[in-house]
Amino acid sequence: MKNITVYDIIGGENNERKYLMRRIAICDDEPAQAEWLRGFVQDWARDRREPSEVRLFPSGDAFWFVWENEKDWDVLLLDIQMSGTDGLKLCRMLRDSGSRLPVVFVTGLAGHMAEGFELDAVHYLIKPVSRDKIFLCLDKAIQRGGREPFILLECADGQTARILLSNIALLESSGHRTVVTLAGGDTLESKAGFRKLCGRLPEGDFIQCHRCCLVGLRHVYRVQRDGLILDGGRQVPVSRGRFQQVNSAFVSFYRQEG
Repeated sequence: MKNITVYDIIGGENNERKYLMRRIAICDDEPAQAEWLRGFVQDWARDRREPSEVRLFPSGDAFWFVWENEKDWDVLLLDIQMSGTDGLKLCRMLRDSGSRLPVVFVTGLAGHMAEGFELDAVHYLIKPVSRDKIFLCLDKAIQRGGREPFILLECADGQTARILLSNIALLESSGHRTVVTLAGGDTLESKAGFRKLCGRLPEGDFIQCHRCCLVGLRHVYRVQRDGLILDGGRQVPVSRGRFQQVNSAFVSFYRQEG
């Protein structure tokens, strides 16, 4: 096993929140419709355990203005009939600029479906749409986009590492710092304390099994009363009072994954 200090040097911790979260835009000039969609997206984010920023835009021009400086959006839910730059024109502008941003048209107009799909839309939904359809479209859009959430980690050597959440196997308290073990066994040391770093990880994918250990559930092979076995065979202690909680979290995680 080797120690590593950095995966990918980018930005600083001020950018952390933006990269940890999914960014989902809703572009609709009807405030009631936009809020209605926002509610569905927030329900999806909670159900899928996807920390998400949901932002409303009242027009295609408003989104394009922001897009020119912020291109890290994961999904755009887009109405068609809007004043100024309408939804089809906005999507065409995105495609002409080389963007493959996943777009879901959510509109009251059925007549532009063929054109919408020619612009490589994920789906074309006719209002009113159901919660289940929004969930399915968001799942498909995230899968198509392929941007995995990650955190930026300030390392003990002063550099900043970009770490995919799915790659974190174990956090261990080490004095005022935290040792992060990645899938495959590589480690790095974070300046952040254990409790602070644990608070930056999404619930459902990670579980604290001991006062000084937190594991990524996708890397747990077996749960035993006195410890966990990670992929690769490493054993991690489980506190007596945490066994039931850890075991339930493990079962819930893999039921949902399945």
